Amino acid sequence: MKKIHLSFFISLLCFSSCTDKDMEDQDKLRSFLLKECHYVHEIDDFYIVSSNDEPHPSSQASAKEIFEHSVRLFSNFLDQDEDGVIDTDKANLLEGLKNNLMFVSGESRFVDGITDSKVLSSNDIYGIAMKTDDWPYVASYDGSGWSLSQLETSMWRPENYNALWEEVFHTITEAYNRIDNDFSFTSGGFLRECMDNDINAGTYDISEQNEEENGDYDKVTAVNEYIHQIWLIHTTGQATVLNEHQKKALDFMIDKNIPMQINPNYSLQLGTRLKE
Repeated sequence: MKKIHLSFFISLLCFSSCTDKDMEDQDKLRSFLLKECHYVHEIDDFYIVSSNDEPHPSSQASAKEIFEHSVRLFSNFLDQDEDGVIDTDKANLLEGLKNNLMFVSGESRFVDGITDSKVLSSNDIYGIAMKTDDWPYVASYDGSGWSLSQLETSMWRPENYNALWEEVFHTITEAYNRIDNDFSFTSGGFLRECMDNDINAGTYDISEQNEEENGDYDKVTAVNEYIHQIWLIHTTGQATVLNEHQKKALDFMIDKNIPMQINPNYSLQLGTRLKE
């Protein structure tokens, strides 16, 4: 009995110590973000942050407007029934987000400073970015106004496209990639197999983008881009243009409970504003 009691006591101490360290790391992360960022929003310890740097003039939007939009997009993905509450079946997604990821918008200089910081790495947090000085932000984009006959290249995006949709969706799928071993982007994963089969069939190409990125467009990144394109096509009701490999990837995402709806007019903001 004494050994059992001692083991229990040691386990309790270890649990308490780990919990205290987790809380300390979380406090350091929050303090860092509040100091370095102009806008900070959190949804149950998942952070969405931004600088107040003026975006590229073509955006015709302020840094705050882009930040607010990112908060609404994440809220919509977590609240698919749009009742203002995180959906019960998205609780695992939120866990994946808050334990692994952060979303950062702003000029490249600011974004790199946050995402490459020791504070994020010490918390095992990976920052996904919307670089507002480089990537297109079109506030009026609502998913409509375009069509295509087939998805055949990683280079495809709709005209007048809002890249914020893409980066937020990448954050969602990166969360699933970290919490579900079946949702792997690496060789052997189902989604990777779908893309590889598509490439081998000569019906999808990533070589042009790889050449444009000087050979740095790896297949792990390519899979995440691939499923984003498929999701985007699905949201506009054009899934009939997808080929057999792409339809398999779409069905897999649906089976895995990926948020498949997006409402351009969703106006709620879940969570708490910490700084503005």
